[in-house]
Amino acid sequence: MLAQLKLLLGISDTSKDTLLTLLISIATDLAKNTINPYVADLETYVLPVKYDYWVVRASQQMYQMLGQEVVSSYSENGLSITYKDMQSGVSKELLNELVPKAKAIW
Repeated sequence: MLAQLKLLLGISDTSKDTLLTLLISIATDLAKNTINPYVADLETYVLPVKYDYWVVRASQQMYQMLGQEVVSSYSENGLSITYKDMQSGVSKELLNELVPKAKAIW
């Protein structure tokens, strides 16, 4: 996943590997919590492989939002920037791609 993320971001050296690995870890935990909120121990739960690209895309969004978390609207000389609702640096649209599992209550 690190190689894919670096390719998407246009990073060819290893100077940001630690940060990117952290973002991948955060995105993975976010996916685990969203898909299966009833797991007691996230360390033992393995995220299905089909979500790997989701994790890369979420990590990319988090990286691009670094330092811009507080910006909700910006306008200058006809240029206007507005950020969508974000949760943990990931857009609601991307989060909506994750389908949570339900747990039966007996």
